[in-house]
Amino acid sequence: MILYYVFGLFVVAPFVEWGIHYSIHMPPPLVYHQNHHLAYYKKTPIYEIWVIPIIYLLFMLGCYIAALGFAKYTLVHNIIHYFPNSLPKLTRHHQIHHENPKVNFAVSATFPDIFFNTRSKYFPSELKKI
Repeated sequence: MILYYVFGLFVVAPFVEWGIHYSIHMPPPLVYHQNHHLAYYKKTPIYEIWVIPIIYLLFMLGCYIAALGFAKYTLVHNIIHYFPNSLPKLTRHHQIHHENPKVNFAVSATFPDIFFNTRSKYFPSELKKI
């Protein structure tokens, strides 16, 4: 049973997270997500507390892996934005996404972007130098 949860949380959940994030970038992009990208540039705090009711609902419905996956995503995303030195590789991966929203859709892992060929290791400014 523990392998089921570990596999779901650390393998399946990042792919689901990638799919949700990728889909909200499709036209027309969600206004909330556009505001999140603007807040990144303005250095305005934007805590992702909107997922708390979703996590609670999923938990109450018995969807424990989905609830834990959302909680993991939320925790990692907030750490990346507010304590970037804690997770330097994921922070860089996500910051590249903020500067080029057509790449790096995964937040809590990088392998979904490698799998779907949407990963960029470089900021747009670094690509100009290559």
